[in-house]
Amino acid sequence: MSILINKSIKEFINNKNILVSRSFNKSQIQPASLDLTLSANCYRIKASFIPNNKKISQLIESLTLNKLNLNHENLLEKNCIYLCELNEKLDLPINFSAKSNPKSTTGRLDIFTRLITENGKEYDHVIKGYKGKVYLEIIPQSFSIIVKRGISLNQLRFYNKTHNLKSFIKSQNISIHIKKNEVSAYKAKKNTGAINLTKINYYKINDYWDKIVPIKNSFIIEKDEFYILRSLENIIISNSIAAELEPFGDNFGNFRVHYAGFFDPGFGSTGRGTPAVFELRAYDTPFYVENKQQVAKLNYYKLVENTNSTYGKKIKSNYHNQKLKLAKQFKK
Repeated sequence: MSILINKSIKEFINNKNILVSRSFNKSQIQPASLDLTLSANCYRIKASFIPNNKKISQLIESLTLNKLNLNHENLLEKNCIYLCELNEKLDLPINFSAKSNPKSTTGRLDIFTRLITENGKEYDHVIKGYKGKVYLEIIPQSFSIIVKRGISLNQLRFYNKTHNLKSFIKSQNISIHIKKNEVSAYKAKKNTGAINLTKINYYKINDYWDKIVPIKNSFIIEKDEFYILRSLENIIISNSIAAELEPFGDNFGNFRVHYAGFFDPGFGSTGRGTPAVFELRAYDTPFYVENKQQVAKLNYYKLVENTNSTYGKKIKSNYHNQKLKLAKQFKK
């Protein structure tokens, strides 16, 4: 099972295996993934769900509290559940599947998202040969957000199930970086204004985040608070591979890495590497974390073929030179 690159994604679009709207932007095609975008149809719903062999349209009818028209900007309130139809539809060939994950900005804003398919039995996975609409469940957790049609909160990568290339290469344990007397983390404030996702380099950091400057190479993550940290390791992804960040299980600590990240080919490859950014939250109890504490592993996978399009400045990637970097909506 191998990950497809941008060239194959373009072929899928040309062959109508991915059906895009008239507002489709070529910048949605990343080196080894496709950014999906919100349509105008969005619903505030009573509860999360998995279709389990049911039509999503039927479930929407029974679960909807109200409908939002994303042709105009709309507020998605913190801790409420929304289901938005995506602009893109799929008609995959029989031996191809796909997997979704939140975009980097989505994770850094603590927006919980999950892809849902018609008759689907699990989140974020698109079965091989899938034909139909795709939807995104959205739960803003730290901040209310303002969105409209065309905004991208998640991305999709595609897999060839029959390719004989051995995809998995290796795993690398990844740890957090904490240094005394330096800003080592950000903690989301409880009471803030909403964040308009279209406004880039706009919001003041101090209005939304508390800076964590520890007196030791450690600090305590408070229960149910949301933190942004960076990795100790610098990561380099060549143009022949991609990588996925997989959080450790509960046996490694009473906290969780909030989002599993996908690293496109080219990430960190222009210099000595680039650190990953983590979103951490403690549950049940406060939890002590320290420098070099392992929180995740990075799994490296071979691409179907090398790509000439790589993550970085050339394609205007937002986080190619990051250290401890918040979402792009905040002033530098």
